[in-house]
Amino acid sequence: MNLNTVHTLDTGTELFIDDILIASKHGVTRTLHQGVKHDVSVLKPDPDNLWEHGGPDQSRRVHLYGTTMYDAAYGKYRMWYMCRMGPHWRFEANEIPGLYVPRPDRNPSTYSGQTHDAYGRKFVENDRGDLTCYAESDDGLTWTKPNLGLFEFNGNPNNNIVWDLHGACVFRDDDEPDPQRRYKMIGFCRRYRNIFLLMSPDGIRWDDSDYLEPIADRNNEGAFNVIYDKKTDLFRAYALIRGDDKDARRMIAYTESPRLEGPWKPLEPMFGATDADDEIGVQRYGADRAEIHNMSGFLYHNIYIGIAGVLYVTGPGAAEHEIPIDGPIDAQLVCSRDGFNWDYPDAIRTPIIPRGESGTFDTGMIMGTAIEPIITDDEIHWYYTGTEHTHGAQMKDRHKEIGLAKWRLDGFVSLDADEEEAVVETVPLQLPGGGLEINADASGGQVSVE
Repeated sequence: MNLNTVHTLDTGTELFIDDILIASKHGVTRTLHQGVKHDVSVLKPDPDNLWEHGGPDQSRRVHLYGTTMYDAAYGKYRMWYMCRMGPHWRFEANEIPGLYVPRPDRNPSTYSGQTHDAYGRKFVENDRGDLTCYAESDDGLTWTKPNLGLFEFNGNPNNNIVWDLHGACVFRDDDEPDPQRRYKMIGFCRRYRNIFLLMSPDGIRWDDSDYLEPIADRNNEGAFNVIYDKKTDLFRAYALIRGDDKDARRMIAYTESPRLEGPWKPLEPMFGATDADDEIGVQRYGADRAEIHNMSGFLYHNIYIGIAGVLYVTGPGAAEHEIPIDGPIDAQLVCSRDGFNWDYPDAIRTPIIPRGESGTFDTGMIMGTAIEPIITDDEIHWYYTGTEHTHGAQMKDRHKEIGLAKWRLDGFVSLDADEEEAVVETVPLQLPGGGLEINADASGGQVSVE
């Protein structure tokens, strides 16, 4: 750290999640504060909703590769989540659900028995299964799944399906002059195995006709988590890829664009498992290696905060998997000053959202979070996917639900001292506003600022 460099504090709150403002410190420990989880899941698969079940003896899952927001104009909390069909539905040609988009200007395009849609776009053979579903809530805890009647599932329109993306990143754009494009959704579509953009007047009825071609490229399936960064006026995306090491480990790649419709930069490898991750996996789980399974990230004050899902590979998984490996997934806090170079603030890797005790819905994996949390007046609410099983479980044993973890504002980490005197020396700071406020608990002593 160059102590001759003056850091100007002119953009609000600064957090001590990393050491960028710290010249030296002694007698203090950086403590990571785990989210306080709601005592039960807030959304679970309904046995009467066949689209949330993968068919006979298949998985039961509602999965938050997707978006949560409080929509003030709409007056409710809103969630776009994912269901995923198991192999029974995806590969048995006669059993694939008939899912279509009713449009007055063209024939319905169906999966079953068709190779191309009405625009001539070719479906990717035997690559179906993701459904984007919608729920809403008055309080963020009790959610309803409205009967929308937009799509047919197995010939029945009574469902809450709004599209079929593998992770839906939804944005409300109040600067958009066209009210039919008020909401925008981007994500990976299995039908064409690429990234597409859709528009909607209400966040429920979606239209892809303005962007028939992919707006970004990707080289495999997986979440494509997009955020808007108001600091740089960029859209940033964090995507799952496979590395070029001998194990082809999962890792996170990065791309960015000034607009949702592009142009998006080519995907660039960004964040992978380290030797330290491997060692923690050995110590805690007897794992062979670690992989970064998923990641979300967003701008919070002047720092980027993310949650990385670290998969600790303990052995082979069920043979029915495309990538048959087993192991738990822990949710780890990561941070960055530029949105690209990420690190862990906690050297001992305390999970920021702890997995539950045996018998709870999230004992096996914290498998992904909403693309960013909901910030209220005094709390941070981050919704996540929890599973009873580990990664390699058989389809019939898979069960996923959506939970909620909360923190106080700015409460991800703290610098803590014991009974002895402690010192935190910052780099030189310039305060254009002329004042400095700190958030400190000095109930056991006092705080002095020089």
